[in-house]
Order: sequence, then C-alpha cells, then structure tokens
Amino acid sequence: MSSSTLTQAGTAALKDALSQGKERALALHRPVLVSVAQPFPDAADPLVAFAAAGNLKQHRSFWARPSEPFSLVGVGSAATIDREGAGSLHMVRQAYQSLLEEAVIAAPDQPGVGPVALGGFRFDVAAIKSPRWRAFPDALLVVPRFLWTFSGDRCWLTLNFLLAPGADPGSEGASAVEALKAFANAPPVEPRQSLILERRSSPREEWTQRVQQVLRAIEAGQVRKVVLTRRRSLASQGPFPVEAALRRLSESYQECSVFAVERQGATFLGASPEVLARLSNMTLHVSCLAGTAPRGSGPTEDERLQQQLLASAKERSEHAAVVEVVAQTLAGLCQDLRWNSPPRILRLKTVQHLATSFTGRLNAGCNLLQVVERLHPTPAVAGAPSGEALSIIRRMEEDRGWYAAPIGWLDHRGEGEFNVGIRSALLSGTQATLFAGSGIVAGSDPDVEFVETELKFLPLLQALGGC
Repeated sequence: MSSSTLTQAGTAALKDALSQGKERALALHRPVLVSVAQPFPDAADPLVAFAAAGNLKQHRSFWARPSEPFSLVGVGSAATIDREGAGSLHMVRQAYQSLLEEAVIAAPDQPGVGPVALGGFRFDVAAIKSPRWRAFPDALLVVPRFLWTFSGDRCWLTLNFLLAPGADPGSEGASAVEALKAFANAPPVEPRQSLILERRSSPREEWTQRVQQVLRAIEAGQVRKVVLTRRRSLASQGPFPVEAALRRLSESYQECSVFAVERQGATFLGASPEVLARLSNMTLHVSCLAGTAPRGSGPTEDERLQQQLLASAKERSEHAAVVEVVAQTLAGLCQDLRWNSPPRILRLKTVQHLATSFTGRLNAGCNLLQVVERLHPTPAVAGAPSGEALSIIRRMEEDRGWYAAPIGWLDHRGEGEFNVGIRSALLSGTQATLFAGSGIVAGSDPDVEFVETELKFLPLLQALGGC
C-alpha cells in the first residue's frame, strides 16, 4: 500500500471519537467500542492490504465479490466474539448487538464501512470436533482493528478500538497511526504455486459404500436426501501462498464470493457460489443451488448438458425439495417473498447448477443473523429432513468444521452477507484439506456422484497448485 497516513480531518475525527469513547466507558464502567472511518484513496488493491497483514502475523479476514467489485480486508482484532456449543450463533449475535448499542461510531452511511464483524460458524455443533478445526470456534465474529472497504473505485479505512475506562485516548490513537505504517511497503502478491509433494484422498470404494448406505436409508423411508462430503489432502514443499490462491479464485470465479479467515496459523478459504443470506436496504437475497452437471468442452456440448440437467426428473426433484424448505422458512421472516420458477442455470468454470434466487423485504425486528440461524443448514448442504440427515452425516463423516457452514460479514447498520462455505479448503502450513459434497437422493449413482465431487474439487486444486 502506498500510504499509511490519516488525513487531517481523519486525525481530528479519531481524536474526538476516542475522547467520547473514554467518557462513555467511564460512565458505563466497562470497555466501549470506538469506530472511526475515513476515505483512503491510496489503497489500490485489496490483496496487497491482505498480504501486508500476513507479515504482521495477526488475525486477518478477506471477503470479496469480484463481479461488483466489493472487498473487505480485516486485520487484527479490536473485539473477538466467540462461543461454543448449542446456541453459539444466537449468543454471538446478541453479544455483537450489545457491543454496537454502546459504541461511538464516526462513519459514512456506506455498506461495509465502520464497525464490521467478519467471521463464520461451524456446520454442526453437535458433531465431535476434529483437531484440525481447533483454531475455528463453533461461532466467531471479529471486529478488526483495521478494516479496508473497497467498493467500486473507492476505498475507506476504518479504525476500531475497544476502549477501557482507564485508557489514554491520545496513546491509543498514536499507537494505531504507528501501526498503520507497517502497511506502507507491502510486498507484491507473488503469482507462484506451491510444489505439491503428496496428494491423498479416501478410496473410491469407501465413497461407494457410504452412498449405498444412504440409498438404503432412503429406500427404508428414514430420509429423503443426505449430502455426503469427500476430502482430499495436499502436502506441499512450503507453506501454501494464501494471497496467490485468493488472486486466482478472484480472477476465475468472479460470480462467487471469495473468502479467507486466518487465525492461529490456519486459514479457511474458498470461492462460494451460494448466498445463504444477503441483506441490502432491508431487501433479503438468498440463493439455492441443488442439481449439478459438468461443463461441456464447447458451446454445443455445454448446451446439451444444460438441457439434460433441466430435463432430469431426479435433479429437478432434488432442487425442488431445497426450494420448498427455504420458501417455508423465509415466509415467516419476509414480506413480498419472490423467487424464480422454473430454476435457472448458473454456470461456473467446472460445473453448472440448477439455481433459484429468492428476494423479500425483511420483517421489522428481524436481522441478518436471525435469518442465517433459521436457514442453516439448508437441504442443499445437509439433506432432508434436516435432523435425520445430520444424524447420518455424524455417523459417516469426520467433523466438517466450517465447511458448508455460514461465512461472511455484518456491518453496524445490520446489512451484510453470509455465504455457504463450499468450494473451500483448510490450510495449515504445508498441509491442505479440500472439501467437496454431493446430494444423495433416490436414483443417485455412486459413480456419477463421485465424478461430481471431482469437478467440485477443481477450483481449490487449481488455486493451490494441485493440478
């Protein structure tokens, strides 16, 4: 980044907000969140800011929707809200709301500017937690110390503080300005890939056996659908270059939301095509993806595969089951709820999906995290009925951690976006674990579903240099 200096107006606003924050903290006898935002025209590239944060070995988050373009880069932590166990999502939602109620905020009325919480949640808090996910709580929201918001051709910098009653506002402000200098000479994002030394995945026979078990459960009437997951492991010569992987995902999957959360030496990243819940101007947007076909080698084959997907009774039935559950859930949260019928086709680089998009006006008194809490997990990532599907998944699979779970951001105005954490991988040093899932319903063929998961591995394999 080419500059790390606050404007004169920004410095004055920071001083004033910190003074107000100290007065409020003294009156309340507890720490108060102080958030100050200003234009930051010299920040040219979100991934350069993200790379600079890597040198400081602090918590960092990345969120981008390249098609808009819109990006968030969070560095450090002014406030970390994490909870474990049943009700953890509900608890972090309440804690974040309480934090905002007493906050001192000096920020423009812009989406993603000011105090923004970035984070995610565990797929199934009732599952036995895997050691590989020890860095990622069941529920986590982080208000970063520094937040860069890139929207179109503009950028804002937000400084966040959790100011204790006895804090010195002058010292806190000076410390933040000094810390900004660490971003002044960020290294460029190198377009390199790791040298992959080992590739491992579970035997195909194991996948076939699991699919057959689910098909027997479906035939017995125990469940209608179960989404099973495969894992693939990579071992590299050196640490995986997170910034380069995000660059490739942002360039190749512009219609997706590209994300990364890095904490305690581990990084969960991906490019999700599925919006679980997005709130903008009190309008809620939700997308459902269920039903998948490969991409063709050219336009003619692409069209043929698309028509097969649209005509498939099995794929249409699987998609309709997801739409039905989501529509029922949203009916109690929204007014003027609408969705496209029949489903459209969403084409990605390696696969194409049946897709239905919902819009509605969120009811007064409802908020984004309440919607997330009600929707997750949808039949698109768990199955139906949900309880029975989750029970089968717990018996058959290792803990999914944050894979296929909500991941995203929420600003102080209540707007934000949470996507389903699919097309994703967990990195830890020289090790990477990739995830891909497929919905098993009556009529599913284990071999066809296996090929589908292979296609879904490709985005992260390509981004990490595994193919």
